[in-house]
Amino acid sequence: MGPSRRRRVDRVARGAESTSSAKRAKVDEAKEEEDPLVRRKEEVVRLLGRARKGKGNARAKKELLTLCADFEAKNEKLLGRLPAELWQKILDENVQQNDLVALAMTCRFFREKQKDLGKKIETNLKGNHLYDLQKSGKVTSHSLGWFRWVCDTFEILQGFEYLPKGGAVYEGVLLNYAAFQGSVEILRWLIEEKGWELNEETGFWAGMGGSVEILEHLRGKGYEFDEGACSGAASEGHLEALKWLRAQNPPCPWSRSECRNIAFQFGHRHVIDWIDQQEDESDVELSDSDDDRSYDSYGDDYF
Repeated sequence: MGPSRRRRVDRVARGAESTSSAKRAKVDEAKEEEDPLVRRKEEVVRLLGRARKGKGNARAKKELLTLCADFEAKNEKLLGRLPAELWQKILDENVQQNDLVALAMTCRFFREKQKDLGKKIETNLKGNHLYDLQKSGKVTSHSLGWFRWVCDTFEILQGFEYLPKGGAVYEGVLLNYAAFQGSVEILRWLIEEKGWELNEETGFWAGMGGSVEILEHLRGKGYEFDEGACSGAASEGHLEALKWLRAQNPPCPWSRSECRNIAFQFGHRHVIDWIDQQEDESDVELSDSDDDRSYDSYGDDYF
């Protein structure tokens, strides 16, 4: 077969494959549309919409419970096809210790898998646990869905406490964690939808997170940064965030010596070099309460 003829055959084959894939996609889509559970879900969504307006609330709740049970039964049938060794791999490599409670609460099937594989639901309250996980790269940032789940599941106390005790979770702590993670979407949801307020430590954690987008969002909200924001950025080696903070008009206040010392402590040579090039008289004196202002000072119940 000559080269030109071979190319024509290849084009025909690719076209046939593309057509076949498109047909399969349409068939799968048609099956989903025909699925009674999908139609029922759409009906329940409409009922819930009416329930929010005070109409048919009891019926909507009953339908929702029934639908959830049916979906759970269907999912159990599908998930049950995976071999036990694959479930072991999924949990070992993708589910952190503190996320097991969320996994077990998702559905009965996941709860049984958690027990079958001998995974104990024990929350690690060790200081800086979430911070250490983020630094290790073994866990992705928590999603908006995770924050919604936390807000719907746990008792969230109003306001902010610098050193929360006894496992208490405050609005301000979760808000600061969102700023640290760097998600404007989550931060906006907590502020605008939940009505939570920024606090004196939000800038510090935003600086540690190093997201210039987050810093810009906070500034747009009228947040006033203090020297903690620069210290936070320097401690994690986030030079671009530090540059942004100092480039504002007026510049974000800082303790030049404190930022240099903390950058040296954590080995951020590039930050030190930049700080050494800065000449200004805008240093602020640290108060006693700021001397140990780092993630090491937050105790066992913060992040």
